[in-house]
Amino acid sequence: MSRRNTNRAGFTLIELMLAMTLLSIVVIMTLDSLTRQQKTSIVTEQIVEVQQNVRAVSSLVEREIRMAGFMVPNAVGVCGIDSTTAPDQLFLSETEPIVPDDERAGTLGARLSSTQNWTPTWSGTPATPLNLTLNLDSTTTDLDGDGNFFYDNDGNGTAEADFRVNGGFILGDLANPHRGTVCGTVTAASSTQITVAVIGGQLAALVTSDAEEEIVLVPAAHYRVNTGFSTGRLERNQDLLAQGIDDLQISYFFDVDDDGVIDSAAAEEPGTAGGAAYNPANWDNETLKEIRFSLVVRTRATDQNFGNGGFITFENRVAPVGSGNDGFRRRVIVGAVRPRNIGNSGSI
Repeated sequence: MSRRNTNRAGFTLIELMLAMTLLSIVVIMTLDSLTRQQKTSIVTEQIVEVQQNVRAVSSLVEREIRMAGFMVPNAVGVCGIDSTTAPDQLFLSETEPIVPDDERAGTLGARLSSTQNWTPTWSGTPATPLNLTLNLDSTTTDLDGDGNFFYDNDGNGTAEADFRVNGGFILGDLANPHRGTVCGTVTAASSTQITVAVIGGQLAALVTSDAEEEIVLVPAAHYRVNTGFSTGRLERNQDLLAQGIDDLQISYFFDVDDDGVIDSAAAEEPGTAGGAAYNPANWDNETLKEIRFSLVVRTRATDQNFGNGGFITFENRVAPVGSGNDGFRRRVIVGAVRPRNIGNSGSI
């Protein structure tokens, strides 16, 4: 009679529990590694996105700074708003409405009508703009004199002005550029009249040694960071260029004594960390040599593993109160450009 073998191979309960524990550890470590890789990939993607955006934007700003003053007087080539507690604003004369034929003098720009005088004095801030309606000499509002306007502000299919509603403007005295510069935004425009909101600058009072004033207005590209949005929008004439912009800072370099050297920050570098605050009312663009811009951009989302996030200050900007680590990764681009159409070399 044969005996049946009752021994069976298998795992004990302790062995099974150990195996499950080891498997759980491996799965947890694998999932943690995958999660970290995904977060790293997202952060890397956002950084690349930020860098691509800022490169495209900086190329546009560089080009327009270089072309500022094209065919228009030095006095109305550049203007700006300098702030230590908010992003700066920059105004650059536009080239789009200007297609000159045989123009060589570099004096294009709309003039006031014979019935309009420039008398306002203003010492406000961008928060309290000065609203003005100016009558224009209709023979000068077609800037390049080609018989065609550039902007259709009323949407009727026919362009009626070389100034764009919601765009910028720059105003100065062609005959006396040392009087300073005025800039702001356009709220209405036609071939005979323009309504503007002045947000920066002022013209000094005429003195007996000054020539008879010749007020000139030109359309301008207005760069600003709209802080009314949580992401910070960099805008050109209120059109979105890029999001995630923390700051825009502008500094200016003048050769006031025409010795070929920018002598000191205090005397000739307004807007820099060591210079005075820039006020377009105090500077003559004929001595402007260089403009420097700094853009600070940040990623769309925070990185919980990043401990060095925080507001980055450039030029004369002061960091906001309580601006500690916020987890955002930031990148900075700085560009320095010499306007080829402004300065002692002339306007053309």
